[in-house]
Amino acid sequence: MRKRQLYINVISLILIVIFANLLAGRYFFSLDLTESKIYSLSKATKDLIEGLNERITVKVIFSKDIPYPYSTNTRYALDLLNDYRRFSEGKISIDIIPPENVKALDEAAGLYGIPSVQVNAIENDQIRIKRVYMGLAFVHADRIETIPVVSDIGNLEYQISSVLKSLMTKERRVIAFLTGHGEKPLARLKEALRKNYEVKTLNIKDQDTQLDADLVIIAGPTERYSEEELLKIDQFILRGGKALFLLDRVQADPQYGFGRTLETGLEDLLEEYGVKIKPALVYDLSAGLINVSERRGGFLFTTVTAYPFFPRILDLDRDSIITKNIETVTLGYASPIELTEQAGIETTVLAKTSRRSGVLNPPFYVAVGRSFSEKDFQGPPTPVAVLLSGMFKSKFSGEKKDIIKEGKSRIIIVSDSDFATDEFIDSPGNGQFVLNAIDWLAEDDSLITIRSKNVESRPIRDVTPTLQRAIRYTTVLLPPVLVVFTGVILWRIRKSRRERP
Repeated sequence: MRKRQLYINVISLILIVIFANLLAGRYFFSLDLTESKIYSLSKATKDLIEGLNERITVKVIFSKDIPYPYSTNTRYALDLLNDYRRFSEGKISIDIIPPENVKALDEAAGLYGIPSVQVNAIENDQIRIKRVYMGLAFVHADRIETIPVVSDIGNLEYQISSVLKSLMTKERRVIAFLTGHGEKPLARLKEALRKNYEVKTLNIKDQDTQLDADLVIIAGPTERYSEEELLKIDQFILRGGKALFLLDRVQADPQYGFGRTLETGLEDLLEEYGVKIKPALVYDLSAGLINVSERRGGFLFTTVTAYPFFPRILDLDRDSIITKNIETVTLGYASPIELTEQAGIETTVLAKTSRRSGVLNPPFYVAVGRSFSEKDFQGPPTPVAVLLSGMFKSKFSGEKKDIIKEGKSRIIIVSDSDFATDEFIDSPGNGQFVLNAIDWLAEDDSLITIRSKNVESRPIRDVTPTLQRAIRYTTVLLPPVLVVFTGVILWRIRKSRRERP
């Protein structure tokens, strides 16, 4: 009788576990205690999923026995995809290509354009090179979008949601990079934008060029614009076009050790809108790093040192959707911005230097070994990135008749273009900042909150030397003091118990 009861209990327990898993797959609950909720779908993603009106199939092309740590990426990807599937209520389906079927994997990878990648695997106490697939393909009707390699789980939700948004969007917004005046190429930024926008380049020097785009980006020109070219930009903005200006007033070289002032004519245009980029350089005690090479005894040594002319910006506008979740942005040779109030235009400072910063006027001696004194870092904080929105008035309204005199638009101005280049864009916060700015200007805010969930650098805020010493001694001395204190308390409690009659 007891054995029969035991069998019944075991079978009942198995059935309960099975039904509990089935119910959990349909009615689930999760608790994400991280600050940025990086392990749960954001509201923007859920809204995006709710907007799906047609079925999307996700082809999962993962090899078998993917070695650590890459296996954790694929497990996370599957968990995340299951969250998408559950919230979609059948609009998103997952098709996992059998990982043990090598032939099927090869065929699917070839069909959907998923490349194999080389990874290191430890087998029989030896490191071997192994080729594996770690890609995802999203199929909607006759359209296919892919994530070729799941390599960074920190922004995987952004990548997946970007792909879904791309599949749902029939007409993409157009972003035009202006060329013809020595602008920076920004190849990696363009590649990132192509996932959600139509990206093209326009040579504004060509008289037949029309700024037929939703947003124009002017990044680091070094040559002067003609009046006709400035008029084109001015009229584009007044017609409602959006613009991102990444402008350098000083061109500098750390190896040469000096910089020179740039005059492009865009400064005069922006000054009409109430923004003056001064021909000077900001420097900051909160600084980015630079490699320094030095020859000693016939050998070349490379060291990393803080470089004040690469200010690491921590003072970002926490109320703006563009910057509120970004911890830091590192600029290169930025200039101070002065603002003049203009009727009808609302101005917001997105980023400024710390209170321990300064401004360098000509001549521009920017050598890595330049020495600074304590009094050089007295501030005050200086704006280096601003956004303007509202009713803009034409710079040429008093000169030409057949033009638009005023119009509503919004623009963003950063007094540096280096931060968005291929060399700088991987610095913590840089890529996120420029992509958020572009999304905001293109009036596509939906992906900003998802991108902001990336794991970012969390630098220590600028504190005084006295507070630094207090923190250092506290972290060193407090733990052992607490241990001793706890031991004394426990000893007293046990002693009092033994002395009781």
